[in-house]
Amino acid sequence: MTLPLVLRTDLQRQAWTDWLSQRPWDLFLTLTSEGRTHPEALHKRWCWYRNQISTELYGRSRTRKRNPIEYVAGIERHKSWNPHSHLLIRLPGVNVDDRDRFSIADWQKRISATGGWCWLSRPRDQADVTSYVTKYVTKDGELVLSANLEPSAAGPLFQPATA
Repeated sequence: MTLPLVLRTDLQRQAWTDWLSQRPWDLFLTLTSEGRTHPEALHKRWCWYRNQISTELYGRSRTRKRNPIEYVAGIERHKSWNPHSHLLIRLPGVNVDDRDRFSIADWQKRISATGGWCWLSRPRDQADVTSYVTKYVTKDGELVLSANLEPSAAGPLFQPATA
């Protein structure tokens, strides 16, 4: 028996939400582009800023070896066909409440300066923001995971079975 598409995507979304909810997310980012653009261009814009943030927080050498910032990006097109993205971001070892170490207002301004709109904030509720980002699984969008997002580090959901 094949599951109906709606049920299958709802189950996928719930699995993503359950897995991603197991890690603490430091920031929630909404990102749009100024005009018509390709989703990949919007994502590349985020990746460039991820490297800028990492270089400031962790240093150039560590960023070049392996950027420690983890993220999950949900990318979808508006009805106008322009893409927008919602991201969950984790900055390992950084207290984002320490304004001398990381300024949300400063980074929001810097990211917005390249065109489009940016809203950077602390998640009010981890489960809500995780569910919000994973909705793109069911809305013909996509989820993009950072390469350093280790499945086994989050918990047992994706652990290999043992005999």
